[in-house]
Amino acid sequence: MWASQNKLGKGYVITSTYVSIAITLLIFSILFCYSFQAFTEIGWRLFTHNWNPATEEYGILPMLYGTLSVTCIALLIAVPIGVLTAIFTSEIVPKQYRLYIKSAIELLAGIPSIVYGLIGIAFFSTWISSWFDLASGRTLLTAGILLAIMILPTIITLSDDALFNIPKKYREASKGLGFYSYEVIQKTIWPIAKKNIAGAILLALGRALGETMAVMLLVGSIDKIPDPFYKVISPGQTITSKLGREVGESAFGSLHFSALNAIGFILLLLVITLTVFTQIYFRKKQEAL
Repeated sequence: MWASQNKLGKGYVITSTYVSIAITLLIFSILFCYSFQAFTEIGWRLFTHNWNPATEEYGILPMLYGTLSVTCIALLIAVPIGVLTAIFTSEIVPKQYRLYIKSAIELLAGIPSIVYGLIGIAFFSTWISSWFDLASGRTLLTAGILLAIMILPTIITLSDDALFNIPKKYREASKGLGFYSYEVIQKTIWPIAKKNIAGAILLALGRALGETMAVMLLVGSIDKIPDPFYKVISPGQTITSKLGREVGESAFGSLHFSALNAIGFILLLLVITLTVFTQIYFRKKQEAL
């Protein structure tokens, strides 16, 4: 009986693995096929600054810049706050209160992105326009701030789990050596949990790169790189906001439609590349230990 159950479980795991790989390859293949026309007819002109379907100009650099800048702003805000909050909930808060605090934080992940976008328009957009004396608060910075709030629950929850699930014996051994509480966290808990925390940040990065509705409402939707390029209080455009606005307006099979698919394909490549390099880096770090 146990042998048959083990075989069934093993078969389920193997099947799930192959199905996941097949779905990934299918998405990759479909995006590549529909973007092939853009790659062949437009070529390197995809990596220019001008986007104007009427003149068949499809430069994606403003969208790439907007995606990277909004994501970087979100990570710069969310990562330190999220990791420090996870340390607080797992190591400092009394256990009887930890579950309530964590549950409240996890509720934030269930709020629809469109609601976040409406909150951003009502509050953050107004604040940014007031602080920087702008005509409109729909800027790259506004989108980055809101995106940071949206990815915080992912970072906090997974980082908290990574820290809290470390066996107590490591903490007790460190305290037995005379470490203070902050030294236990710094010298014992953090080195063990940092790989899993990096995985949490990577998942948050994936959501940040793929978020559409909230960013589309706040980013400003201007196909232009700011001058100077670091002026993030300017309106911009991300890959996802561009796709969200124009896919429905493009004719299926047209060069415009293919160019939009090419943007999606490049975003997929970006996410895959980041994931692979991160996995290779931590594998080498683990082998070196």
